[in-house]
Amino acid sequence: MGWENNRVQVLMSTYNGERFLEEQIESLLSQSWKNLEILIRDDGSTDGTMEILERYCMRYSNIQVFAGENVGVAKSFFELLEESDGDFVAFCDQDDVWLEHKVEAAVAMLAKEQGPALYCGGKRLVDSSLEPIGQQTGGNLRPGFGNAVVECICTGCTAVLNRQLADILKARLPEHAILHDWWSYLAAAYVGKVIYDPEVYILYRQHEQNVVGAKAGFWGEVQGKAAYLRKNRGKLQGQLQDFSKLYQGDREKDALVRQVLAAEGLGGRLKIFCNRKIYRQKALDEVIMRILFLMGKML
Repeated sequence: MGWENNRVQVLMSTYNGERFLEEQIESLLSQSWKNLEILIRDDGSTDGTMEILERYCMRYSNIQVFAGENVGVAKSFFELLEESDGDFVAFCDQDDVWLEHKVEAAVAMLAKEQGPALYCGGKRLVDSSLEPIGQQTGGNLRPGFGNAVVECICTGCTAVLNRQLADILKARLPEHAILHDWWSYLAAAYVGKVIYDPEVYILYRQHEQNVVGAKAGFWGEVQGKAAYLRKNRGKLQGQLQDFSKLYQGDREKDALVRQVLAAEGLGGRLKIFCNRKIYRQKALDEVIMRILFLMGKML
């Protein structure tokens, strides 16, 4: 097969993560994939995070730690990406737990691809004690560029990139990405292939203060989803403006980005409302998105 000895680099950005950090690092060290390096950039922590990282760095030769200034999660991950040179690159949060075969499963799928490719997948929601609080998220999703312009189905902690995609991303880093995972999904859907694996290889920890949940009842769910979409207003426009400057050459996809960016005027909003090439994964999200576009409250 030829790919079993490839080098995988896990990129982790930390910030005041002392509470769950050791458990996450131990799950990385327990991966079935042994040719593994862990690159960690601390984004200006003020708690005991750096002390934990320095201790692990002293004990394990495959862990490298970089202390940085606070630049925010997206730019922190992009700085790590610039440092990477592995055959495959995985993004990692500071507070989850990876199941033993997470890296192996991703590499097995990515190794079949010839061009730039991104792997992402399902996750199991757990509480702070790793007790399940819901079923795996995801299901049979449909990756595509028309989805990536308005929605991210690639949760960063599940994302693994092959070297071709990582090099493309490194050469075209944005100023206004909403998050590193959404930008990676957008780029991969433009230049290559996105693999969505519904299998679960990660325990996605939800802290007590930020447990995912919706208001009760149908209208409560509608309000919650609308609020989630609106919170990226302005950010979505900035991300797509950056993308339109950095990625060009596919006429159909370029036109789709321009059409979304032109949705500030009534005529542009009507075109988006009727455009079925742009889509979100869930029917309710799809309806809310189109209404927000029509009302001028999406960008």
